[in-house]
Amino acid sequence: MIISRLILKNWKNFQSVDIPLNPRTFIMGPNGIGKSNLLDALRFLADIARPEGGLSFALQIRGGLEKIKFSAAKKKEAVELEVHLADSVLSGTYYRYSLGITADPSGSPRLAYERVRKSGELILNRPDRMDASNATSPDKTYLETAKSTTIRTVSISTNNDIQELANFLGSISYLNFNPILFRHQDPFPPADIPGDPFGRKILQRAAKMPAPEREKRMRIIDDILKVAVPQMPKLRFAPSDKSDSLSLEGTFDIGRPRAKYGQDKFSDGTLAAFAVLWSYWEDDPLLILEKPEVYLNSGTIHRLCLIMYMGSAMAGKKQLIISTHCAEFLKHDLYPIKPKEIILLATGSYNEGTKAFLASDIPQIVEDMENGMSADEAVPLYARPMDLVEMLSEFMGSGRDMDNE
Repeated sequence: MIISRLILKNWKNFQSVDIPLNPRTFIMGPNGIGKSNLLDALRFLADIARPEGGLSFALQIRGGLEKIKFSAAKKKEAVELEVHLADSVLSGTYYRYSLGITADPSGSPRLAYERVRKSGELILNRPDRMDASNATSPDKTYLETAKSTTIRTVSISTNNDIQELANFLGSISYLNFNPILFRHQDPFPPADIPGDPFGRKILQRAAKMPAPEREKRMRIIDDILKVAVPQMPKLRFAPSDKSDSLSLEGTFDIGRPRAKYGQDKFSDGTLAAFAVLWSYWEDDPLLILEKPEVYLNSGTIHRLCLIMYMGSAMAGKKQLIISTHCAEFLKHDLYPIKPKEIILLATGSYNEGTKAFLASDIPQIVEDMENGMSADEAVPLYARPMDLVEMLSEFMGSGRDMDNE
């Protein structure tokens, strides 16, 4: 199952978004345009649906309702999120989850609505009679209470459907890898952020896997990294001083043949490549990668893309959403990137906020790619910020050709 569509209203710097998502999706745009905020809409739903999360938690770690609400929205307008889930891009929507959040007269966040549709049929519509019987407005979503048999009364089949939906959303994986936090395992913030966004607990999760499966995955990663890191002919797991974790050990041909080094001696790029590959092979149905190029060179990126794009092209494999400034992720001969897989962000007017649209909505990109240009050649021009001449022209409202002044 994949998330096939994302719809937002009054979310952070987006007044309105309605965008399809593919098994492989790229989000591009200049710095400060809102790529992280767009991804955070999916993380927000994941934080609600996780067992340790909930609506109150998801709002609290983001600073409250006002911090996630579009600044030009009216006071009574709700923050609205909707996702469509489908078995594939070719099949119709199976689940449709809609959530609206507003504030009560005291300013406390409350549900404006929560709806679930299955194959077009409305199976949950809140507020309902049970909500109306309570003295206060609902402040919990059904996603976070579906596993309780004492909180709400819906049919068993509806409850099972919503549990399936909650399990999917709660298993969304996000990685914005930080090698410093990976190397230093001593607890200090942000050690226990749900979802492990910085990849700090990858080795702890690896330690919980059956050893044969863990070693099988490591052999695959080792083979890939031999090409990307040629001076490291062997990568393996090693015991850790923590009973619930492991450590990494590599054999390097540096200084002396077959020298062994621990993960504290690994380069940032080696750790990042390992973290991306390991996260990709975990069982979560959707992996969000934010700025994965930060520690990787172009050769390593190409090697990682070969593996990840091959998996995304296979039915039933992991959905991949990548936020990036790097055109290298758009370059692939074996699995060419299509315009419909690229979301571009651009600045709208102050009351519109950031606009999101597909590269396939730009005729020039489509024409260029039909004429033989690859995505890495055709798209980056449209993902850049305006140049100084364009900025001054727009600011002054002149529209003049400044080269002829």
